Amino acid sequence: MLQHIPHRSPQAGAITAGQIGLIVVLIVVITAGVLLLTGIWPFDKDPTPATQPAAEVEVEVVTPVAVEPAAEAAPEPQPEPPAEPLPEPDPLPKLDESDDAVRDAIADIPLGTAGQQYLLPGNIIERSTSVVYLMAEGEVPYKLLPIARPKVAFPIADDGLQVTADPAGYARYDALAKWIESLDVDALLSALDWLLPLFREAWSFYGESESSFNQTVLNTLDLIIYTPEVNVSGARLFLKEAVWLYEDPAIEGLAPIQKQVLRMGPANATIIKDKAGEVRSLWAARLTVEG
Repeated sequence: MLQHIPHRSPQAGAITAGQIGLIVVLIVVITAGVLLLTGIWPFDKDPTPATQPAAEVEVEVVTPVAVEPAAEAAPEPQPEPPAEPLPEPDPLPKLDESDDAVRDAIADIPLGTAGQQYLLPGNIIERSTSVVYLMAEGEVPYKLLPIARPKVAFPIADDGLQVTADPAGYARYDALAKWIESLDVDALLSALDWLLPLFREAWSFYGESESSFNQTVLNTLDLIIYTPEVNVSGARLFLKEAVWLYEDPAIEGLAPIQKQVLRMGPANATIIKDKAGEVRSLWAARLTVEG
């Protein structure tokens, strides 16, 4: 027979099983929230699992490749500075007022005593064109040049059968040849180049065209350069009206300026002809540039 156990009502203040279940659920929910929201494990024991050894991974060694440095960009071309203007040439003076211009132009060029004497009188350009004119005619312009005739009489050798020039007379022209050899004709032509229109103007006073002046200078120089190579020391002479002449018509027929070159002797003649050749080359080159 079953024993009947009477039903007791819960005492006041006691926690029922339903309440305990509800508390457990709340603790679980709160714990899960803390883990998800803060990442803090709410227990004294470190829950971090032991680190597993990492699997070996083959590392590919990459050899560094040299990289060519990038080529520097070419600098942008800079504009060239403007060229300095050439100095304005001195205004060309009038022909009759040109003496000082000539003297100033060649003031720094050594001319020797003879050259300085040539510059002292006036009308330098007119006198110079007169020298060219007379030399082109084959004459020796003694009166226009600061060169006196040799003071020593023309020496002769007379053996009773014939009269010839004495070679000792060549020395009379040594100083003249040395002076001509010393002249810096390149510097002279360069210094006087801007005055050449005045030389051509003065040249026209002889009834010649101004353009013919250039060629006349060349012709005059050629007359000197092509003086024949003749040893006149053995050439026979004869006296006519106080002037010694050559018996050989081939020599006597030469232009006076060519006979003068021969009378200076072979050594001095070579100096004169070489200097004339130098002047001709410089003059011809100037004409080529001008033309």
